[in-house]
Amino acid sequence: MKSPLSHLSIIAANVMWGLYATICKGFLGSGLIGSWALCGIKMIGGALLFWCASFLLPQSLAPKEHIERRDLLKLFFASMLINAGNQSCIILGLSYTSPVDATVICSMAPIFTVVLATLLLRQRVSMAKTVGVILGFTGAMLFVFPGILWGDGSTLSYGVGNNPLLGNTLIIISQICGALYLLLFTDVLSRYSAVTLIKWLFLFSALVLAPLTVADIIHSNWAAMDTSTWLQLGYIIVFATGLAYFLLIIGQKHVSPEAIAMYNYMQPITATISSVMAGMAVVTGQQQIAMLLCLSGVYIVIKVK
Repeated sequence: MKSPLSHLSIIAANVMWGLYATICKGFLGSGLIGSWALCGIKMIGGALLFWCASFLLPQSLAPKEHIERRDLLKLFFASMLINAGNQSCIILGLSYTSPVDATVICSMAPIFTVVLATLLLRQRVSMAKTVGVILGFTGAMLFVFPGILWGDGSTLSYGVGNNPLLGNTLIIISQICGALYLLLFTDVLSRYSAVTLIKWLFLFSALVLAPLTVADIIHSNWAAMDTSTWLQLGYIIVFATGLAYFLLIIGQKHVSPEAIAMYNYMQPITATISSVMAGMAVVTGQQQIAMLLCLSGVYIVIKVK
């Protein structure tokens, strides 16, 4: 694939993930299917999508790889962090907080990774990266504790749940899980292709979450779901879970990791625009300052070698 198309693939994937936050928030706001049930549906749907794709895609995208037995256990624990932990906490967090808050905090993944690498692996952090971390976490705290720090309560419309402190805390936990996933399982992640990893990660998560969420899934109000709600669920499973990952896999072969990290800024931008258009958020100057601090911190951490 030529470089311009590769960049377009990465951009499209990040736009899909940005829209996912708003669409997922709207879907949960219907009250027909709870956040815990949606976690199970997402894992089961993702496992089915990626395993089917692994048989249908060409060898260049989905090579037929044998997983070593010793790596299966590592992939199981990795799936608990990146899917059962990271992805599920994002869904649970979105039921309480704004899509804008969620995507801005999620964009801080490089900062969480740097902090945990310093604490767990004793890696040295330059002064520039330290400044980036401080800026990022200052912005995050302005999102998590808006009423305390701004003195005027919440500045966004959070919708269902209306508990931004709990929601943003869950989003932060999701990013800690994601950072631990990258730091603890680098060896096994480097040995296999992206499709091989994703299909096994979703399979293990589905096997764990299916028994825990099956009762919620069965007792969801399926009969009351209209066309709009079904389309939202379809977007969450097919586009945000399936197609976006495949576009990332395709594009990352010809796009540098640094550029891919920079394209992550598309997610909070997309979430902000779509949330405001959907009436889920009214972003004030104070929230803009918090967002600027977060994204500036991430930019510094990514740029510093």
